[in-house]
Amino acid sequence: MLGLMLGLYALLTHTQRHTTREIRRAAGERGWRYRVRRWQGNPTAFRIDGQTRSGMPWILTSGNRAYDGPGWSVELVLRFPLLGGETDLSVLPRTDERHGAQLPASPLPPAAQSRVAAFSHTLANAVEFLQGAQELPSGFSAFDAVYQVLALPRQINTLPVDPALAGRILQWPAGAITPHSVLAWRDPYAFDFEARLPAPPNWETVSHFLNIAEDLVTRIPPPITSSTPQTLADRLLGGLMRLR
Repeated sequence: MLGLMLGLYALLTHTQRHTTREIRRAAGERGWRYRVRRWQGNPTAFRIDGQTRSGMPWILTSGNRAYDGPGWSVELVLRFPLLGGETDLSVLPRTDERHGAQLPASPLPPAAQSRVAAFSHTLANAVEFLQGAQELPSGFSAFDAVYQVLALPRQINTLPVDPALAGRILQWPAGAITPHSVLAWRDPYAFDFEARLPAPPNWETVSHFLNIAEDLVTRIPPPITSSTPQTLADRLLGGLMRLR
């Protein structure tokens, strides 16, 4: 009975183990550090520490989604810590249950803004961004119908997502897992690019995702850092982000 159970387990997980080995091997060939995220209790969850072709470090994680959402079960998140700064741009689905892609109808009253800033500078900065951001259509109608690119006017020097990049975000290569949706945003801790997947990624998915992200970060403006001291909430949030 034990042999039968072990054999059945090996058969059912053969594809999963092959995919994991392929990603680990590809990461090693590029000099990147691959680790299993055992604390998630998910054998397909991993973390890769690598860098772009120009040498900018990044952290790629794949694992369980952080909150409930229909149509997907895995988060593939790429973080560029050196690009963290004031929130000045984002790419969001037009209907998004977590980030909320609708701009506020009216700005917060000054008293409410002060209370938010006293609690968290990061949160206050995000509110300020949503109040002042403008939409930058990519020019690719299929992309603009489902996503919106937002940026502050002072940072609008070039399109963060042009028609060519928009097409690559929508059209994934054969063999890759097409995401339910993607997101991108800058916060004080990093510039983040996320794909929400219906299944654990294979190497084709990871490779296309990394290529898109590398092209995207070459198009965004340099970060603007704030001299405002961090609150306790900001420090706790920063610690949680580093543990991801």
